[in-house]
Amino acid sequence: MSPSSEPIISVLVADDEEDQRVLIETILRGAEGVRHAVTCVPDGRSALSELRERVFDVALLDLSMPGLDGLEVLEAVAGDPVRPQVVFVSGHGTVATATRAMKLGAYDWVEKPVDRDRLLALVWKAAEARRQQARSARLEVMVSRDVGGANIVTDDPRMHDVLSLLERIAPSDVSVLVTGESGTGKELVARMLHRLSGRRDEALVALNCAAVSEALAESELFGHEKGAFTGAATRKIGLIEVADGGTLFLDEIGDLDASLQAKLLRALETKAFRRVGGVKEIPTDFRLVSATNRPLEKLVEGGSFREDLYYRINAIVLELPPLRERPGDIPLLARHFLDEVRPAQVGTWTIQADALEVLVAYPWPGNVRELRNVVERAALLASNRTVRAADLGTALVREAPPVSATPSGTTDALPALELGILERMAIEEALDRTGWHQGRAAKLLGISDRTLHRKIRGFGLRRPN
Repeated sequence: MSPSSEPIISVLVADDEEDQRVLIETILRGAEGVRHAVTCVPDGRSALSELRERVFDVALLDLSMPGLDGLEVLEAVAGDPVRPQVVFVSGHGTVATATRAMKLGAYDWVEKPVDRDRLLALVWKAAEARRQQARSARLEVMVSRDVGGANIVTDDPRMHDVLSLLERIAPSDVSVLVTGESGTGKELVARMLHRLSGRRDEALVALNCAAVSEALAESELFGHEKGAFTGAATRKIGLIEVADGGTLFLDEIGDLDASLQAKLLRALETKAFRRVGGVKEIPTDFRLVSATNRPLEKLVEGGSFREDLYYRINAIVLELPPLRERPGDIPLLARHFLDEVRPAQVGTWTIQADALEVLVAYPWPGNVRELRNVVERAALLASNRTVRAADLGTALVREAPPVSATPSGTTDALPALELGILERMAIEEALDRTGWHQGRAAKLLGISDRTLHRKIRGFGLRRPN
C-alpha cells in the first residue's frame, strides 16, 4: 500500500451523554499525525445498527446506555469477522463487568473522565490490533492462492522497453492492463509489478475470469455470507477482500460477465463492496492489474465489455510481443528452463545446435508456456545431459524449414533433421528409458498408446531379448 503521512482510523462513539460524545469527538478530531473519522450515536440500538451496516476500526462504547448497554452491543457483534476492536468507556465499572467484557473480546477499558493521551494511545493501538487481525485472516486465505515469483528472462529490445515502463509505474497505484497472446507471460508481469510496488508485503491474488462460471466468479471476487445461496454453509472471504492493501490480478478480464463488470467498477470507484447476500459495505484498497488476449476495444464496440470499466482499467497498457517475434529469446529461455528442470543434476546441461535450430524455426503458437513444456519433456528424453533435436518431438520438426543447398550445389539434408530418423530415435529412446513399457513411453512422447503401437510396427522395432 502506498504510504500515507496521515492514516485514517474510523471510530464509532456510543454514549447517551451528549457532553461525553462531544468531548471524545473533539479529542479524536484534534489529534496530530492521524485522522479520525468519527461517528457518534446516542444509544446501544443506534450503535448496533451502525455496526451492522458499516465497518469501523474501533468502537468506543459506554457501558450503561438505554435500550442496549455496551456489553449487549458487543455480544451481538462478537461473531462478526469484520467487527471493530471495542473499548469500553465508563465511570463506574466493576471487576465482574470488566471480566465479562474481556471474555467477549473487548480490547480495553477507559474510565470517565477520559484522559486525552490515554484515549488517543488506546484508539491507535486498538486500530493497529484490528488491522493485524484482518491481515492475518487475508494471509491465511492467500496461502492457498500463492502465485509465486518467477522472473522475466529476455534480451529482446521490445521486452526491455516493456520492463523499463513497468519499473517506472510499479511504485504507483495506477491500474495496469497487460495485453498479449496466451502464454506470453502476462501473469509474470503482474507478479513483477507487485514485487516492485509499495504493496509487496501484502497479498497478491489472482483470478482467471475465463476459467470460472458467472456464479462462481461473483463468489470468488466478492465472497458470500452464510446462507446467501444453496450450498453456502459458511461465510467466504472473497479475493477483493483478501487483496486489501495488496494487488488483485484479473486474468482474461474480457471474459468477466457484464453484471460483475458493474460490481467491479463500483468497487474500484468507491473502494468498498458487499459480499453476496450481505448488507454491510466493506472497505478495501487494492491495486488492480488486468490481463487479456482479446481486443477489449472491439468488445466495447460490440457491447460485451463496459466502456467505463475499460477506461478505468487501462490507465497504463503493457503489450507483450509473442515469442515468434523475438526469436533471440528462444535459446536464452530454453537454457533457462533446462536449468530449472534439472537443478539437482550433477554437471552442466547443454542444448545441441541442431536442437536450437529446430526451436528457433518453430512458430510457437503457445508462446513461452509451450516452450517451457517442450524443454521439460525433452529433458526427460535426453541422455548424457544433452538435449538433441531428436528429443524435441516430431511436432516441432515438421515446422522446421527445409535446409538450403550446400555450397557444392548438393541438397543433402542433415540426417538429424530428417523427420523419420528423428521420430524413430525419439521412440527408441523413450522405449529404452521405460524398459519397453509402452504406456509410460507414450506418455513421455506425448502421444497415445495406440499411436505408439502403430509407429513401433511401422518402424519394425522389436523388444530386445
